[in-house]
Amino acid sequence: MNRKKWAIGYAVLCMLYFAVSVLIPHDRLESRGLEGIGKPSLKLKTEEITNETELKFEYAADKQALNQISFYFTDNGHVFTQGEIIIEASDSQSGELLASQTYELANLKTEAFWGVSFEKEPEGRLLDFVITGRDLREGPSVWLNTESRTQGNTYADGVFTENNLIYNAIYRTQVHYVKNPLITTLMLLILGGMFFLVSGKRAEEPVWDKPERKTPAYVQKLAALFKKYRQWIGMGFLLFLTGLIFFYVYDGQVRKAMNSTHRVVVMRDNGKLLPVTEETKELVQRYTTEEETLVGLGIRMDLSEDFRPEGSIRASVRDLAGEELLCETEILAASLLDGQYMGLIFNQAQSDTKGHTYEVRLEFSQELLNSGLSVIVTPEGYYQENTLYINGKESGSRLSMNAHTYFNIFLKKYFFVMFLFFEAMSAGFYYLAFIRRCRIEKVFLFTILCLGVIYNFILTPYMTPDEKYHIDMSYRHSNTLLGIDQIGEGKCLKRADDAKMEFTSEPSLTNYKNIYDGLFSRVQDGRLTEAAATANTEAPMVLYLPAVLGMTLARILQLGTVPMLLLARWCSLLFFACMVYFGMKKLPFGKMTLFLLAILPMNLQQCTSFSYDAVITGTILLYSCYCIALAYNEDPVKPKDILVMGILGIVFIYGKSGIYLPMCLLALLIPAKKFGGRRAWGICMAGLFILPVLSFLNKNTVAVNYIATTTEATATVGSSATSGYTIGYFLQQPLELVRILANTVSDKTAFYLESLAGQKMGWVEIEISQVIPMLFLFLLVLSVLKTREEPFYVKRWHKWLSVFICLACTGIILAGMLLTWTPKDYISIEGVQGRYFIPFMPAFSLTGRNSRLMYEKSVDRGMMYAGFIGQLLTVMYLIKAVLIL
Repeated sequence: MNRKKWAIGYAVLCMLYFAVSVLIPHDRLESRGLEGIGKPSLKLKTEEITNETELKFEYAADKQALNQISFYFTDNGHVFTQGEIIIEASDSQSGELLASQTYELANLKTEAFWGVSFEKEPEGRLLDFVITGRDLREGPSVWLNTESRTQGNTYADGVFTENNLIYNAIYRTQVHYVKNPLITTLMLLILGGMFFLVSGKRAEEPVWDKPERKTPAYVQKLAALFKKYRQWIGMGFLLFLTGLIFFYVYDGQVRKAMNSTHRVVVMRDNGKLLPVTEETKELVQRYTTEEETLVGLGIRMDLSEDFRPEGSIRASVRDLAGEELLCETEILAASLLDGQYMGLIFNQAQSDTKGHTYEVRLEFSQELLNSGLSVIVTPEGYYQENTLYINGKESGSRLSMNAHTYFNIFLKKYFFVMFLFFEAMSAGFYYLAFIRRCRIEKVFLFTILCLGVIYNFILTPYMTPDEKYHIDMSYRHSNTLLGIDQIGEGKCLKRADDAKMEFTSEPSLTNYKNIYDGLFSRVQDGRLTEAAATANTEAPMVLYLPAVLGMTLARILQLGTVPMLLLARWCSLLFFACMVYFGMKKLPFGKMTLFLLAILPMNLQQCTSFSYDAVITGTILLYSCYCIALAYNEDPVKPKDILVMGILGIVFIYGKSGIYLPMCLLALLIPAKKFGGRRAWGICMAGLFILPVLSFLNKNTVAVNYIATTTEATATVGSSATSGYTIGYFLQQPLELVRILANTVSDKTAFYLESLAGQKMGWVEIEISQVIPMLFLFLLVLSVLKTREEPFYVKRWHKWLSVFICLACTGIILAGMLLTWTPKDYISIEGVQGRYFIPFMPAFSLTGRNSRLMYEKSVDRGMMYAGFIGQLLTVMYLIKAVLIL
C-alpha cells in the first residue's frame, strides 16, 4: 500500500549515495618522467657509478604530493657481489635531507628501478637527488632519455648532461570519481524501480475468451513473401553488411593511405643543425634526381624546446631544365613537426625525371629568425653534385631531403578488387550453406580457399613469422627439383628478378605496390645469380612440398616473382584445405569444431604462407580425424587406413622438433574389434607408435642429445650468448620448476588463448580487436556440444586419454622452449605461442561432449555464419592495421 513512499525513500537514498561518493576524495598515484622510453630500445646511459662518481639530478616537484621517485639502473653486464648504491634526496634551498635509501648491488638483476620514498611528501619544492657508489670499482649506470626532454637537469660530476635521466616520479593526488558512482546509482535505481513496480501487484486471471485480432491482409502477404524469399533476403543482408564494412574501411583508412606519398631519403643527415638566423634566412638547394618519377620533395626541420611557432616559410621548387615552377607555397611555422620532413608537393606529378636538376628555395620570415628553428643538414663532403647556397653563397653542407616518388592511388583499385572478390565470396558462401545447404566439408573447402586469396593479398610475403627463412628453404628445394646444384651455406641461386625483389617483414605500402605492379608479371631476367639466403638447416622437402611444387610450377611457366610467391603460398593452403576436407568427410561428429579451427585467423595466416605449419597442422588434423572416425564409426579398419595413418604419423614428426609425438597415442581410441581381434590390434598399435618414434630419433637425436648433455656453462638461448636453463639445474632445484610453471600459467594463459585464435598477427605486431579471438573461442566452445539425437558418446577413459595426450604435447612444447629459448632468471617460459596448440585441439574437444549440455537441434549453420562474419571483421581490422601510416 505504501510502495510509493518506499520507492521515494529508496530513490533519495540512492541519490544520497551518489552525492557522498562524488564528494569523498580518493587517492590516486600518477607517474611522470617515463615519456618516450617505450619507443626505440635504449642506447644511451651515464658513465659507470663508482666510488669517485657523483650523479646529481635537480628536480622541481609539482604542486602535488611527491610520493616517491626512482631511476632506471642497468648492470652494464657486470655480476656484482659487493658494493652499494646510495640515493639521497634533499631540499635544494635549505639542504635538509628528506629521504635516503641504500641498495645492495648483489640484488641488481640486469635492470631495475631504484629510488627513494618520502615520509613527508614534498609539494612544489626544488629537490636535489644525489646518486653515489660505495665499495665500487666497476658499477652500474643509469639510462638516459634519448626520445623526450623531461623535467629536471642532470649533472655527472658537476658537468651538465644534454640528455636527462630516465626517472619515475610518482605523485599522490586526490580525485573525485563521478563515472563509477553514476553507473552504480543508475543500476540501483533500475533494480529498485523494477522491484517496486512489481511489488503489491495481484496476479490477474487470464481472459481466455478475448477475441483474436485479425491480421491485416497486407501483413499476411508480406509475411508470405518473406517466408518465400527469406534465403535470398539473407544473402542480400550479408552482401550489404560486407559492402558496409568495406566502405567503412575505405572511408577511414584506405582513402587516407591513398592521399599519402611514397618517400625515399635522397640526402641523409648526421644530426647536424643549421640554425635559422639573419645569416641563413635564404636557402637555395639544388638536387639532381635519380628517380624516374617525382611528385614532391621534403626538407627535414628541427624544432628546439623553446621554438616560437610564429611566422612562415615561403618555399618553391623549380625544374631548371625547363625553368618550370613546380611548387610555390607558404608554410606556417605552427604546422612544422620536430624531426619531420616539410613536404613540398608539386602541382602536377613529373615523369621521366631522372637526371633533372631541381632548385628548392626557402625564405624564412623575420619572426622565425633566432626562433629556435633549424634545418637539418648533411656532413660536409657528401653529395657534392648537389649545391646549397646560403644567402647567395655556396656552402659545403647540404640540406637533408627526401623525395616523394608517387601517390598511393593504386590502393583504391587494390582494395576495390578485394571488395568485389569478398562480395562474390559472401554470395557463394551463403548460396552453398543456406540455399543449396551443401555438406559442411564442401562449404569449408570453398570458404577457406577464398579466404586464403584474401589473406595472401593482405598479409603479403615475408610478413608472417620466419617466412624469409621458409622462402629460402623452398627456393633451395625448388632448385633441387629443377636440377640446379646448391652453392653452400647462407647462399642460394635465384633468378635475377627474384633476387632484386624486396618485401618488408612489417606492413608497408611498398609491399602492396610490389603486388599491384607485379601480379601478372612474367620473368624479365631469368639468369641464375648468387643471392644471400638464410642458413640451410636441411629441413626435409616433404615439409615444404606444396610450396615447392607451386614455386617450381611458376618458374617453369616463366611467371614473375610476385605470382610465383603468391602461387606457392596458395598451394600450401590448398594442401592444408585438402587434408582438412578429407578428414572432415570421415568424421562422424565434430565437423563444426574442425571447421572453426581451420578458419581461425592465426591458422589461416600460417597456412597461407611458406611456413610448414600447413603441412604439420594438416597432417595432424587428418590423423586425428582418422582416429576419431575409426573409433566411433561402425566400419572396420581397412588396410589403406593403417597405411595412411602410418605415413601421416611419420610426416608430422619431422616438423617442429617432433613436439607432437604424443599424438600417435590417439590411435588407442580405436577398439580391438575394428581390427578383427586383439592380436592384430596390438601389432598395429605398436607399429603406429614405433614408426613416429623411429622418425623422431632419426630427425631429432642431435637436439635431444644437446638438451640432455648441456651444462650450466654451455647452456645458451637460441644463437645468442645469453645463458639459459638446463635439466641439471631443475634436478637440483625442483621447486624452481614448479615456480616457473605456475608463473607461466598465471602470466601467459590469456596470451596463449589470444594467439591461438589470432589477436596479434604477423610478427606479433599487427593488432586486431580482442573481440575477434573472443568470438572464435566462444564458437569453439559451443561447437563441442552435441545434439540430443546424436548417437555418439565419448567414453570416460577416452576423455582421460585425450587429456593426457594434450598435456603431454603441451609439456614437450613448454619444456623445449624452457630449455632452449628462455633466458635464465626469467620467471616464466618465453617463446611459446597459442598457435602451437591448434593441432591437438580436435583431440581436446572430445572432453567437452557430454549428455548434460545438449542442443535440441543442430546449430551448425548458424555457427558457420558466425565464423564467416568473424572472418569478415578480421579482414576489416587487418586492413585498418596494415594501412596505419
